[in-house]
Amino acid sequence: MENTWRVITTKSDAEPWWFFEGWEKDIVKDWTFDKKDEAVHAFLTEWRRLKRSFPQSKSKKFHSAAFWDPEEVYFCEACDDDLQVYYGLVIFENDQPMELKDEAVITEITNYMEQT
Repeated sequence: MENTWRVITTKSDAEPWWFFEGWEKDIVKDWTFDKKDEAVHAFLTEWRRLKRSFPQSKSKKFHSAAFWDPEEVYFCEACDDDLQVYYGLVIFENDQPMELKDEAVITEITNYMEQT
């Protein structure tokens, strides 16, 4: 079996690493790659774009990140409350969140997360 990689962005009221039932409906962009380095490049490019666009961000195990503007909420009638809107980013390898081990990639992500 050949490896495949995907990079997705989502828009949801949940951070992208929760993968709640039906999470796929929240995908707004989806890229597929045959080469790992191309997927990582696309992931970091999208990370930079989202980081520039939103004042808040949080990462989980480097393979997923949530970006948001505290002012962007929507009213949930079912829960009778305002919910935060999150823009998610995830990189997958063979349909599983990819374990990033490259120190240069981890350092770049860490540096982006430390920026205010």
